[in-house]
Amino acid sequence: MQSNDKIYLDNAATTPVDPRVFEAMQPYLTEIFGNPSSIHQYGKIAKVMLEDTRDLIAEFIRCKPKEIFFTSGGTESINTFLKGISLPPGEKNCIITSSIEHMAVLETMNYLNKNFNVIPRYVKPERNGSIDPGEVLDLLDEATIAVSIMHVNNETGVKNDIKKIAEHCKSKNIPFHSDTVQSFGKMDINVKELGVDSISASAHKIYGPKGIGFIYVNENIRYENLLHGGSQERNKRGGTENIPAIAGFQKAVEILKSEMENDIKHYKTLHAQLMTGLNDFSQLFILNSSEYLSVPNIVSISFYKSKINFDSETLFMKLDIDGVAVSGGSACTSGSLKPSHVMQELGHDNETAMATIRISLGRFNTPDDIVRFVKLLKKALGLL
Repeated sequence: MQSNDKIYLDNAATTPVDPRVFEAMQPYLTEIFGNPSSIHQYGKIAKVMLEDTRDLIAEFIRCKPKEIFFTSGGTESINTFLKGISLPPGEKNCIITSSIEHMAVLETMNYLNKNFNVIPRYVKPERNGSIDPGEVLDLLDEATIAVSIMHVNNETGVKNDIKKIAEHCKSKNIPFHSDTVQSFGKMDINVKELGVDSISASAHKIYGPKGIGFIYVNENIRYENLLHGGSQERNKRGGTENIPAIAGFQKAVEILKSEMENDIKHYKTLHAQLMTGLNDFSQLFILNSSEYLSVPNIVSISFYKSKINFDSETLFMKLDIDGVAVSGGSACTSGSLKPSHVMQELGHDNETAMATIRISLGRFNTPDDIVRFVKLLKKALGLL
C-alpha cells in the first residue's frame, strides 16, 4: 500500500483505502450509477446495495437496520445527535461531555451554547487519560438533555468505560451518545451490550473511502433532523446517498468481519515492537497512551523540553522529508501551531503539549516500517 521508501504512521487521521474496497466501489462510479430513490432498474440496483449495507452494519454492531443512518462521516453524525437532541430548546438545557472530546463535539457544544443557551458540563480526564464514569454520574440531574463521551480518545488511544457510563445514564433515563470513530474496527462494538443509545463512525478510519459514515440511534430516541430535504434515510437525512462510498463502506465492513481479529493481533505485534524501540530513549518523553487502557494502534508521546532541544515544526518537517508521516495529535487541528487541548487537559504545559507525536499503526504497516521509523526519529531528534 505504500512505497518502500515511505512510512505512513498516521492511520488515526485516515487509513489508505484497501484495494478490495476500491475494487468494490468502481462499478458504482461507472455502471451502477443510479439514484437509489429512482424507481427504475438503475435506481433499484443501487437501493438494494444501500439497504444491504445498512443490514450489514446493523448486524456488525448488533442493532436494527432501521436504527442506522448514513452520513458524510463522524463530524456530521456527532452534529446530528447533539443538535438533533437539543433542538428545539426546552426545559432541559444541559449536555454532559468531556474536555478531551474531538473538536466535532466541542465546537458543536460551543455553537449550541452561544445560539441556544445549551449549557455544556465538562468532565476532566483522570491522570491516565480516561474519563471516570463516577464523575459523569455526579453531574447527571433533571436539567440534563444527554451525555456524549467518546469511546477511544483520538489523540492518546485511551479507552473509556462507556458501558458503565451508559448504565449511569440509563438509571436516570438520559440518552447517551458515544463517538466511536477511533474504536470502530479496533474493538468489538455491541451497542445492546454496551447500552449506548447512539454511536458515530466513519469509513475512512477502517480502510474505506472518505465522505461516508453512519450514526446509530436507538429507535426510542427522538431527535430533530440536521439536514432537511428529500425523504432519504427514512426522512431523517435529506440528500441523495453517496452510493459509491457506501459500496466501499460495505466492503470495508465485510473485511472487518473476517479480518478484524487478525488486524488487532497485527497492531499488538507492531505496538510491542514500537515500544521496545522507543524504550531506548524513554527518559526523554512522557507516554500519554497506556499499555492497559489504550487501543494497540495508537501511541502518543510528549518530549520533555528540558531534556531535548525540540521544535515540533522542524521535527515533523525532518520526518516528512525522510518519508515518515506521523502527527502531533488530531488531524483536524494539526494545521494549527496551537498546543493540543487534550495534552493540556492531561496536565502538560504548552511546551510539552507542543512537543507531542502521535504514532498510529495500520493494517498495511510492517515490522520493517517500525525499525526504520525509530531510527529516523532518533536521527530527527539528534540522537544519532
